[in-house]
Amino acid sequence: MADDEGGTVERSRAVELVADVLRRLMEEQDEWPLCLVREVYVFGSFARGALQPGDVDLDVEIERDQRWANWFVNAMSAGRDPYVRLRQPLVGRKRLVQLMFGGHEDADFPMTLLWRRGDDLDLTMSRLNEIKPDPEAGRAERDAMLPQFEGLDRWLPRWHREHFISAIDSGAITVERVTLPDAEPRHLSHPVVEEHLWGRWQPTSPLYRAAGAVFGYLIDRGIDPSQLHLHGKDVRAGETPYYAGFSLRYLRAMQWCFTDYAGREWIEVVHPTRTGAIYGLRVLPTSIPKLKELHWLRS
Repeated sequence: MADDEGGTVERSRAVELVADVLRRLMEEQDEWPLCLVREVYVFGSFARGALQPGDVDLDVEIERDQRWANWFVNAMSAGRDPYVRLRQPLVGRKRLVQLMFGGHEDADFPMTLLWRRGDDLDLTMSRLNEIKPDPEAGRAERDAMLPQFEGLDRWLPRWHREHFISAIDSGAITVERVTLPDAEPRHLSHPVVEEHLWGRWQPTSPLYRAAGAVFGYLIDRGIDPSQLHLHGKDVRAGETPYYAGFSLRYLRAMQWCFTDYAGREWIEVVHPTRTGAIYGLRVLPTSIPKLKELHWLRS
């Protein structure tokens, strides 16, 4: 069985993970923001009965009140992921549970209801246990794939890939795969880089390594690193037409950064690691009007 770093998970462990999410929800369903949750669905290979599913995929449907609207706008304006306020109490640090918010209505694949507001624990667990193992059911087909996503799809969930493909097909963006070399000493000793990285991450952190690689990639192209908004923070105050993020944490802000903040480029390091190649997706806007028409964000 894989640990919480990714890969497959035995079905018995997957059942425990889902049950834990549902218990957490029911214990805190009267507290904000979990009081906004009205339904939870499961989909993907686990819902089909796979004995060794990939990440467990859950869809969480919420009712958006004024407090949520204010929180969402403020979080996005600050470059933060607003959904962390829902994700953290539901899954904590369990990386094998992937949450999608508000996807049921638009989904073109089956979803199984697990919980609806008002249901008790017995009914909820009964629905979970009714999903029987099926030795013939494999992991989900690798649909919504492009060559740029090869080798990254374990950490790039299907709905993110679908958003990318929809945006590419509409002519709103282009996406290319880039391999970022490790930062050289001259990159890390750049005064702007050194000032920003000091104290933000430990040098042994995968995020420090990814950040250094992004800085080096920009510097080698003649771009001033002070123009970067890096993983939720401006490197320096002022205009930041260049953006970078890690592990999809701020990816929902990308559309807004392009349409409202004159963003020129977004680099997403999908899976930062301490060793091995550093792969990123380089996203460029090609049509702001078409970007504004996309349903990339859910407020």
